[in-house]
Amino acid sequence: MSSIKRYGLWTSPISIEAVFGQPASPSYPFRHHGNLYWLQILPEEGGRTAVMKWVDEEAVCLTPPEFNIRTKVHEYGGKCFCLLGDFLVFNNFIDGRLYRQVLEPNSAPVPITADNDSSCGYADIVAMSCGRHVVAVFEQAVAGSQNSNQIVTVNVDSSQAIPSVLVSGCDFYAAPVISKEGDRIAWIEWNHPNMPWDTTRLCQAELNHNGKGYICEKIERIINQEGASVCQPGYLHDGSLVYAYDGSDSDWWNLYRYDDGSITQITDESAEFGEAHWVFGQTRWVQTGFDELVAIATDHYGDRLLGIDLNGNRAPILKLIESGICHLQYCKNKLLFVTMPEDRPGSIVEFELSREQLINIGPKSSSLVNNGHAKPEPMECPTADGGRTFGYFYPPFNPGFVAPDDCLPPLVVTVHGGPTSRTNRSFHPLRQYFTTLGFAVFDINHRGSTGYGRSYRQRLLGEWGEVDCMDIADSIRYLVNQGRVDPGAIFIRGGSAGGYAVLRALTRFPELFAGGACYYGIGNLITLSEITHKFEARYTDRLVGEAYDPESARMPASRYITRSPIFDIEQLKSPLILFQGLLDKVVPPEVSREVVSLLKKNGVPHAYTEYGQEGHGFRSLETRIDSLKKETTFFKEIIENSLSS
Repeated sequence: MSSIKRYGLWTSPISIEAVFGQPASPSYPFRHHGNLYWLQILPEEGGRTAVMKWVDEEAVCLTPPEFNIRTKVHEYGGKCFCLLGDFLVFNNFIDGRLYRQVLEPNSAPVPITADNDSSCGYADIVAMSCGRHVVAVFEQAVAGSQNSNQIVTVNVDSSQAIPSVLVSGCDFYAAPVISKEGDRIAWIEWNHPNMPWDTTRLCQAELNHNGKGYICEKIERIINQEGASVCQPGYLHDGSLVYAYDGSDSDWWNLYRYDDGSITQITDESAEFGEAHWVFGQTRWVQTGFDELVAIATDHYGDRLLGIDLNGNRAPILKLIESGICHLQYCKNKLLFVTMPEDRPGSIVEFELSREQLINIGPKSSSLVNNGHAKPEPMECPTADGGRTFGYFYPPFNPGFVAPDDCLPPLVVTVHGGPTSRTNRSFHPLRQYFTTLGFAVFDINHRGSTGYGRSYRQRLLGEWGEVDCMDIADSIRYLVNQGRVDPGAIFIRGGSAGGYAVLRALTRFPELFAGGACYYGIGNLITLSEITHKFEARYTDRLVGEAYDPESARMPASRYITRSPIFDIEQLKSPLILFQGLLDKVVPPEVSREVVSLLKKNGVPHAYTEYGQEGHGFRSLETRIDSLKKETTFFKEIIENSLSS
């Protein structure tokens, strides 16, 4: 028998501890000597990342507690290991050194690189065919200046190795790949003020040894076009180079092939075969035969695996559509990847091509929603300027409760970070937790998000804080007009750039909202521009459409003033809760403290919590539980107060 209670005040069958206490989704799975390995974030151990091995139906951690397979390169990090023979070569987050470790339990990692206080670390580590060296992206702190980035080689036989520079001179590098013969290397590079999804160069060079070390010769810029982005480079067995490209030929990241000076377009889909380079180690296509590939294609409805015939330029669809697919690998007629369904955390699966059979392997993820779950409805919402924005609507779902007949549910709008990022339909415990409390959730992919082509993605350039907030407001009005949500109980939450959208929306459209939650959000674009890290040091310039200058940015007409929520904080009327990590270098604590100071000055009801050991994106179990408890209590109290007033 279901209890009758107003939406938003239901009791969830899911505890907050259960929301975060389950294992994180696995990442970067691989096989070695027939055994399955993968990387796993361990929230119960402060969020460190370890390599796991599947042994007798059990996950065994191979990384000792004092090591963390994570990198500080570009701050957001990503893949920072590779397999070299029987060794795992990995970057240790704590000291930025490379280590090697035999892939067996109780094996102690051995240092490769020298102890270097200025080393931020290594990423995109690739084994060389000689078996004694790796190639990697290396980032190093420079006193009194921005960090330096290079592509380097490292001798793994050493315990005090010094990285040897292969390529330098650009602000950023990523995705080094080596041909099967080991005689060529390709990579992508870019410079400020571009981000990697704006303009990147695709380069290739001969890889030779001069008796002292490896060197790059005859460097060739294959793609060097303003307004064109390249990602996902890789060599085929015949030595040709495949990559994802968007620019003059395509509004979408489609696949292309470069062979001896000739470029051929492989796919022509209204879908993304690439993705924004926020983290290292993305793998979205693999070669499965002499002239065949399998690739991940992303659109609004999910991810598809496409089989691609290079000769006939065809893309027959395999019978597999998922809300999310990542970390694609291929070995012995089987695809290995992580699939992200709607109702449970990610799982490692194998897909046997010859039989089109999907097999779950490794640890089986358990669902928090065994009695059903809120199913995402893909939505396309019209905007006031004649455009459209996208998102996923989750209605309230809790078998133990029903609402009174005259009641509409409160709405939580969730805004992703970036802002050049995206959300999808894959399982996220927070969405399901909110729906079991009786909230509806709208997960928005405002203009500027990835997954909808270059034009949609670049629509935010010069318009950050305008177009994205308009999309949020128009989506809310659309849902209200559809009779889906209570117009008097609209909440908004987000982190980082999503936190900026929270503050901006609350000050631009205060009449729409009952409350908000801001996680390490941006209140002052001037402060952000002066103290953020190298990777995003010029990102704001293009997003607001004005190059940052310390003097002109403080003029009243500057977009750094007109787009900063703290200068409109008197417009904010609804209660706000904020959270901040004290180790955050992307959005430092000073940014949140400015907002809190003005909230106090203007008498806006608020709550603020700082976490001493957290950086950008909370990782520890204790922090995540505490912040969500405070947030949901804050929202419930707003609803209860509105009912009693």
